[in-house]
Amino acid sequence: MGLSFRRVKEMIKFEQLTEMLAMQEQLEIRIDGPEWRMKGHNYGLCIHMECAEIIDHVGWKHWKNIGQEPDWDAIAMELVDVWHFFLAHNLMAGGSSEHLFENLLKATEDSEDVDADLIICCLGMGYGMITQGVFPLQNFIIAMEHASMTWDNLYKMYIGKNVLNWFRQDHGYKDGSYWKNWAGKEDNVHLLEITNDLGDRFNSVELIKCLTVRYALAGH
Repeated sequence: MGLSFRRVKEMIKFEQLTEMLAMQEQLEIRIDGPEWRMKGHNYGLCIHMECAEIIDHVGWKHWKNIGQEPDWDAIAMELVDVWHFFLAHNLMAGGSSEHLFENLLKATEDSEDVDADLIICCLGMGYGMITQGVFPLQNFIIAMEHASMTWDNLYKMYIGKNVLNWFRQDHGYKDGSYWKNWAGKEDNVHLLEITNDLGDRFNSVELIKCLTVRYALAGH
């Protein structure tokens, strides 16, 4: 799968990165408490499995669903999940936001003229984390470009998914009482629909209101 679109020459903003890191820190505390780093979670395995889900959404079984087209909305959402786990990994490792920002700028520049298959990019991300504990940022950026995602897109989608993750925790995700599928759709689909409906009114407060109303109307 070659790149058939124009690359977006855009860099992540430092303020966006620091905000996402702060939000990820608070989410990890919400899930596992202030000492969450001591839990020793394997974020490399998390990233590996999310990458496998991306590959499933691309389609790889030559003996089944030969005409399957990539589900780009689902792929974009899985990339946001990968980003969540990478941020958690970076926080647990004690990496500074300044150092990460510099690495992201360099990786963005280095990926400028690289044409790489999406599945290969995903395999590289999973393999790099599992075997070396290293996340190949260049692979992630190229995967974003396959999904026509800019850094601004990722930032907005990250905020949305972070809010959904809080919503899940507040409604019993950890003890198993949360319903991930409601009103005939997965909650990720509800998130995308609400985000699109809100448009310029999108923010975390409005998003949580809409999620709460939809979930309640579905009988939960």
